[in-house]
Amino acid sequence: MDMYLSGQINAWTFCEEYHDCFGLEVDLKTLTKREEDAFTALSTVAGRFSKFEEDFKRYPGVYFTEEQLRQKVIETVELLKSQV
Repeated sequence: MDMYLSGQINAWTFCEEYHDCFGLEVDLKTLTKREEDAFTALSTVAGRFSKFEEDFKRYPGVYFTEEQLRQKVIETVELLKSQV
């Protein structure tokens, strides 16, 4: 998340990496309920991210923009920091 927010990786790469890390590698049993909810919400946005304007026109309400993705990442980071 930090790499994405700092511009070291783009949104598309973040979404692919997030899917690999959270979707495939994280054991949900190791997370608190709050962490699981936050990561799951971010997973929904990352999984439906699109950089193509035609996706938003053809399927309104289905895909998320980069602005929405960035906001969800920021919210997730802030939520996790507040847990410490």
